[in-house]
Amino acid sequence: MIRLLFETNLDTPIGELGLLADDTNLLEISFKGLKGLSIRGKSEKERFKLEIEQLDQYFSEKRKSFTINTHIEGTDFQRKVFKNMRNIKYGDVLTYKELAEKTGHPKAYRAVGSTCGANRIPIVIPCHRVVSSSGLGGFGGGLRRKKFLLNLESN
Repeated sequence: MIRLLFETNLDTPIGELGLLADDTNLLEISFKGLKGLSIRGKSEKERFKLEIEQLDQYFSEKRKSFTINTHIEGTDFQRKVFKNMRNIKYGDVLTYKELAEKTGHPKAYRAVGSTCGANRIPIVIPCHRVVSSSGLGGFGGGLRRKKFLLNLESN
């Protein structure tokens, strides 16, 4: 089945984001704008009305959670990690180890880190809220952006 894909860009305080979606689900957010998307879609700003509204509210500190429909591929383990990641409340952080424990695999903290790195819908699936027990850990958008997002949420 061929699905129609849509794309748009969004200027934010952390740079231009590229958004990719089908008709019902957000599929990707790229920190490299449109050129960072894994696949391209039809340019269609109107399709992203809800996503743009909620991301704008988030960046202006008026939204703490998202009601955007998402679809993300992954193994059963990764889907469990993504689900638990979405449950990390605004302003909170978990370590990779704590997230591994919540997922039912207490020793799989490295796999949790890899799953965070594989997250194609950052911010909405808040991998920035997962940190190393000895510091920030990594972030696909760069540590400057991770610090910005964590600081935004700690106010």
